[in-house]
Amino acid sequence: MSFPKFSELKEIDITKIDDQIIKAKKELLFLRIQKANFSRFSPHLLTHTKHQLSQLLTLRRSLYAKKFNAQRLKKKIKKKN
Repeated sequence: MSFPKFSELKEIDITKIDDQIIKAKKELLFLRIQKANFSRFSPHLLTHTKHQLSQLLTLRRSLYAKKFNAQRLKKKIKKKN
């Protein structure tokens, strides 16, 4: 099973990204509990979930940064006029 591509996530809006982040964090917690209890555990799922979570967090941060920079530019333009 290959890692999901970052380009596939770029079309998602911010609200869905936040929902997927929460889902991934819950899944990570569940996998860590399974690992601690020595129950049926697949280490590759832990790796894939961590990778997906990091991609989602990176995408969310970049979207918020773009939004913040756009707001700053609007304020600068208003000050010049």
